[in-house]
Amino acid sequence: MQKTIRNLLEHSSLFLAIGFSVLIMVLSLVKLQRLPNFGTYEHSDKVKHLFAYSILSFFWLLSCQFGKVKVKSLHLILMIIGYGVIIEVLQSSLTTYRTGDLLDILANSMGILLGYVFLKLLNRIYLQV
Repeated sequence: MQKTIRNLLEHSSLFLAIGFSVLIMVLSLVKLQRLPNFGTYEHSDKVKHLFAYSILSFFWLLSCQFGKVKVKSLHLILMIIGYGVIIEVLQSSLTTYRTGDLLDILANSMGILLGYVFLKLLNRIYLQV
């Protein structure tokens, strides 16, 4: 079972990383009429950013680990942070219905680090890489 999951992750990690990157960009820049209600507490938006970018970084770093992306992990982390910054700038400059926010960038960065930590834990416990 462990080998099957590892093979599945190895073969689909890059596809998932690219797909999730596109999904985040679309959801960040397109005006959605009805958003799902994931909670109405004060900082629920920041939790969404943290969660989305942790998944994004997990799949990009996993692709890097499996050799699908030929970049050092630190450089990849910096590129993902840059991606988040670019999206925030685009929200401010291209849309009238969204705004860029420094706290969103901070939440994105924390999510990226969370994805990195999760991958390291998964490697130790499950993948044994």
